[in-house]
Amino acid sequence: MRRIGILGGGQLGRMAMEEARKYLAHIEVLTPDYPSPASDLADAAHVGPIDDYESVLEFAEEVDIVSYEIEGVSVSALRELERRGKAVLPAAGILEAIRDKHVQKGILAAAGIPTARYAILDEAAAGRPSPGSLEAAARVLGGFPIVQKARSGGYDGRGVAVLGAADDPRALACPSYAEERVDFEKELAVVVALAPDGSSAVYPCVEMVFDPRANLCDSVLAPARVGDALRAEAESVALACVRALCEASLRSLSPAAGCAGVFGVEMFLTRAGGILVNEVAPRPHNSGHFSIEACASSQFDQYVRLLLGLPLGSPELLRPAMMVNLVGDPSAAGTGDAACEPEYRGLEEALAVPGVSIHLYGKREVRPFRKMGHLTALGSTPGEAVTRAEAARARISIRGR
Repeated sequence: MRRIGILGGGQLGRMAMEEARKYLAHIEVLTPDYPSPASDLADAAHVGPIDDYESVLEFAEEVDIVSYEIEGVSVSALRELERRGKAVLPAAGILEAIRDKHVQKGILAAAGIPTARYAILDEAAAGRPSPGSLEAAARVLGGFPIVQKARSGGYDGRGVAVLGAADDPRALACPSYAEERVDFEKELAVVVALAPDGSSAVYPCVEMVFDPRANLCDSVLAPARVGDALRAEAESVALACVRALCEASLRSLSPAAGCAGVFGVEMFLTRAGGILVNEVAPRPHNSGHFSIEACASSQFDQYVRLLLGLPLGSPELLRPAMMVNLVGDPSAAGTGDAACEPEYRGLEEALAVPGVSIHLYGKREVRPFRKMGHLTALGSTPGEAVTRAEAARARISIRGR
């Protein structure tokens, strides 16, 4: 039995393990937090920092192949593992190219992939970009407002700031770059699974809705409510993105793992009808959670298949679906320094809605807008899936106690 090691203890690892049980896979995790969503289901849990070189190398001694469910891991350790002949998936070179979003943008642009215009920013006092650098970027990008993005570490609304002027106090204090603010109609996403032999599985294009209060994904509808030609274009662009990022890393790819993995590609549909790639994640993605119930082979099934060296499954959409993230109530908060234990209300009522499934991640502490789980509603049409998902969502609340 192949021994799989996953860096990170979050919900992505947990959902992969749920799929892996049908293959009798042995999975160990290295997590900085214990207990955690993934460590609850792992065959073995190791507690330690995933961004520490020695911790990752020591953890990897126990397993046959190493992967990660979050980008903030030690790339230098992954490279050393590859040098020693240990399989890493996706390979360290792919992670390195993707997690610096400015480098990622440059690779995509060089490959002719359509993206929003961008400009690098310098750093001044306290790591913030200088007013002059912001002014120069705004001139290149068509004027303020512009979008400042952290080069690394940003997710779920973190690491993004919309700046209205060169002296905007919201400017981030970190290495960053600027993008034009895109006038878009919808945010789209496509999950792509790529195998070492070059075969691929491309999931149906979905549309994402974001909650402006926390700037994180609220819901995902599959398939996206766009024309067939536009869906096909988005799926083609997503596959081209993944292949371009892999090809840019060819010299440093692990011979054992090759150019392989599951990737989430986020895109904008502009009001002019064009597609612009926003960013790529080298792991299963929030936009692909619907696939657990709605597709022949889920994104997590593909991930586990790749880790076990099995052929890719079918990404066929069996029924329209809507996924809704279940987050902590805006009022959820602990007392003082005390952790706030979650209380789930309305689950029975939500599960009484036809076609609804619920996944809870097992997080021990709830905070406002923290992702605590998700629900997926299937329907005979996208409209029916939306109606069922919203009916179930309305019955659930996650508060602290």
